[in-house]
Amino acid sequence: MKPILSTLLDGLRVVLLRSPRGNAIDVGPGVFIALIAVYLCVAFGIAAFDAGTAVDFDPAGITTVLADALLTLLAAWLLVRLAGHGATWGAAGILLAATIMTALVVHWPLDHIVSALSAHDHVWLALLLDLVSRLWWFLVLLVFAHWLAPRSLGRVVGAAVLAYAVSAAAWWWLPASSLLTPSIVQSSDDDADDTAQAPASTPKTPDAAPDTSSDDDAAAPDFDAEKLMYDQPALLEAALSKLTPQTPGKADLYVVAFAGDAGEDVFRNEAEYAERLFSQRFDAAGHVLVLENNAATIATRPLATWTNLQRALDAIAKKMDPAEDILLVYLTTHGSHDHQLLVDLDPLPLNQIEPDDLVDALKTSPRIRWKVLVVNACYSGGFVDALRDDSTMVIASAREDRTSFGCGADSDVTYFGKAFLVEGLNQTTSIRDAFDLAKKSVDGWETADKEEHSEPQIATSRSIEAKLAAWQRTLKAGAPVPFVPAAKTESTEEE
Repeated sequence: MKPILSTLLDGLRVVLLRSPRGNAIDVGPGVFIALIAVYLCVAFGIAAFDAGTAVDFDPAGITTVLADALLTLLAAWLLVRLAGHGATWGAAGILLAATIMTALVVHWPLDHIVSALSAHDHVWLALLLDLVSRLWWFLVLLVFAHWLAPRSLGRVVGAAVLAYAVSAAAWWWLPASSLLTPSIVQSSDDDADDTAQAPASTPKTPDAAPDTSSDDDAAAPDFDAEKLMYDQPALLEAALSKLTPQTPGKADLYVVAFAGDAGEDVFRNEAEYAERLFSQRFDAAGHVLVLENNAATIATRPLATWTNLQRALDAIAKKMDPAEDILLVYLTTHGSHDHQLLVDLDPLPLNQIEPDDLVDALKTSPRIRWKVLVVNACYSGGFVDALRDDSTMVIASAREDRTSFGCGADSDVTYFGKAFLVEGLNQTTSIRDAFDLAKKSVDGWETADKEEHSEPQIATSRSIEAKLAAWQRTLKAGAPVPFVPAAKTESTEEE
């Protein structure tokens, strides 16, 4: 026990940029293995603190810790060889102890500070602290290399750079996982039955869930509601049958676009544009499913309902490689201040979607690991905390207490839909960069219109961003896809 504690203390000294005091010769492979167990305990404790009380165990988190220990061992071997002396196991033990201490006293607290700064729009300060967090390990390696070879500055710097490339830079390409993730809670039938039907009418500017009390003069829908509901299983099955299986050895992108409100074409426009955009520009042809509520497409598209969404996601999980491929869900509709997404096709009595309902729909078998979830609705920030985890990027078009803009009978696309889909993802293939561009554009438009800022939100992690970056590097991006409203696209196809 004493050698382990002594090595951990030496690791802490190195993290504090001081030379170790112990003798590396005294540290053998047994201490290194014991430190792996310590590393697992520390990682488990950090994950438990971050995830809260309701959590699921993710075995991939063990792989992450073991891979980090292996890379640390390789970095230590390189440092010893370049220094020309030293004991490899001793150097590896101290370096692994430094890895543990860096995670505990540098990366963990700084990550929380960076997240808090980002949430309050202190972007540049957050970027600066994130850079400090990433580069601190390089300073640790410099101190450690100097301890091994104190008289050769050039060799010290070269060794530290090489060791950094092996033990740290590698994680820019390798996705990392936490040992614990927030659990997906099964919604009870009572909860689903008690979900109130959100009202539906045409809003003036914000896309908040509107009130139907003044819609008595609206034309009756020209369809048989009962037949439509009976047709849903066949329509959904037909749409799912057109999806192609994933490509072995490649991370494929699967997309589900969900247009919840039939009262305005703006939501249909966005869902069908997302289908064209991801199929043509992001190599997702054959991997895109559209669920939409619109009187013009009831015979050709499955409805955007919670049941269809749940069944679709479960079917897609069986077609894709749930551990390797990426799922992107784009939901566009009205949102209410109590965080319900409007699901409406009058006169059908459709259930509204709350954060827990969406979480439940994502509880597929097998479980899909890598996800990008985009909620474009008023007050959509209320969905972020329920959906976020280490392998999921969550994007919301508005803060939890703010409306977003651009819907209505006179609109073809919402502010956020235009900024994120039409402009952002046609300028870059990075989803994170597209969000940053969209946030800036939306802020500018709202300032010009003298509207209260919607403040689009994002919850992300190093793991999902590393996964998306790896996918982006293999992507052969297509040309930008011009936006055309769905009705015009439909008429062009008929001609």
